[in-house]
Amino acid sequence: MRNPRRTQRVYVPWLVFFVALCGVPSLPAGQTPSTTTPQSRSISPQAAPPSEATISTIHPEPEASKPIIKTPPFFKKAADRGVFFRLSFNEELAGNPSGGIRQGFTGSQYIIFGSDLDLQKLVRWRGAAFHAIVIAENSNPLSKNYIGGGIDVQENAAPFNLVRFLNFTLEQKITLHHDDDLQLIVGRMAVTPYFMQSVLTCLFMNHSFCGVMYGFTQSTGTAVAPVASWGGLAKYRFTANFYGQFGGFAVDGNTLKASTDIFDWGTGGVSGVNYLAEIGHETHLSTERLPHYYRIGVSYLDAPRNDVLLNTNMQPIFEFGGTPLTHRGETALYVTGGQAISRPDPNSHRNLGVFGSMYYNFADSEAIRYSIRAGIVKAGTFKSRWHDTAGMAFSPTYFTAKEVAYLTGMRTNAGGEGRVPSSVWNLELNYGYELAPGVVLRPNIQYVIHPDSRYTPSYPSNIPNAFVIGLQINANVGTLFNLPQVP
Repeated sequence: MRNPRRTQRVYVPWLVFFVALCGVPSLPAGQTPSTTTPQSRSISPQAAPPSEATISTIHPEPEASKPIIKTPPFFKKAADRGVFFRLSFNEELAGNPSGGIRQGFTGSQYIIFGSDLDLQKLVRWRGAAFHAIVIAENSNPLSKNYIGGGIDVQENAAPFNLVRFLNFTLEQKITLHHDDDLQLIVGRMAVTPYFMQSVLTCLFMNHSFCGVMYGFTQSTGTAVAPVASWGGLAKYRFTANFYGQFGGFAVDGNTLKASTDIFDWGTGGVSGVNYLAEIGHETHLSTERLPHYYRIGVSYLDAPRNDVLLNTNMQPIFEFGGTPLTHRGETALYVTGGQAISRPDPNSHRNLGVFGSMYYNFADSEAIRYSIRAGIVKAGTFKSRWHDTAGMAFSPTYFTAKEVAYLTGMRTNAGGEGRVPSSVWNLELNYGYELAPGVVLRPNIQYVIHPDSRYTPSYPSNIPNAFVIGLQINANVGTLFNLPQVP
């Protein structure tokens, strides 16, 4: 039931809406936030559409591909006027031939479409751009429905089907000391494209890897793709390679409701703000033989969060029920980086890169204490397959003592025995095969060790380790049809 006190809906002008229904962003997307009650830890909704195109230091595509279809004149003329159309599709198929609660096979998919408007070309507004991005997602998670737990083996898994604005923002670049060294962005947005960036991780299908660090949204309720809330950020480049940025994102519980529609932009569900600050250094293939990116940041949550274990009487909620104890003011730190370690030919994008990240939450009232991810990616695999990639990665996620106590108590209440594991490990090995420019097939095998029971807290014993076979299909229509890209 909707909140009768919710503020009035916000409607965009019809002209802008028409433009928004024509393309897709060059921004990556990430995971959905979780709810804030202890009982909802079993739901653990997550979704993370993979990155489509980012300004990469270690490029996920070793070389530019030649499109197979000539661009129709309409798109060239539109781009000359400052209107760019984009479209992409993602399908993730997965099955667990062994392990989990039962065996099964599912598919989850989404389509992203929208437009980027260069306002300098359109209305002579120097340094300004407008982004209108829509995502339509239909999800059937294997981890929830068959494995029974663990971090989703399908990176795009979501708790409900939706059609939402992924990004509806105004961007302004300002020259202070160097050309366009200050960037301001405000509007309906998610954290995903802007903070904790690690482009190599989005070459994997397991949700441990792509997008912001796993645990961030579960510990803060902050919007990440495929949902968005009100937010803004300022990013300043001290040099071409060194930057700092600061942002604030509304924590809006209404973004987690299946009944929320594409135009529900009120502030009735806003309970606070999550502030993030990040500094980073990055170099590029065009300027350095072995480029890198290193980022470090902090998150401070100024919003109420429910304790995962205790009620207001400081008793375990799984045993005594009652109202959850609330906390406010939670801090977390993160570091992420990637480094090319081998590049035999400086004239080629082919390279071998490694990446690693860590997210640490200082609040023991949350479900997740810290998460780590690390891996290696070969861009350009064989002499005849310069556009392919091969990757191997692992990610452990550790839970707080309170979360372990809560899940153990829920198991005991259901007649089960034993203490639940304090961590879940995910491993993935994959190969990205470029079928056509912008179309990549990524078969993969995954192994989930100690799947947690947040999806199935009443399961009476530890969930068996799961072996998963998956296939991710990414199709960027803009690349396939050689549509003009935002400069």
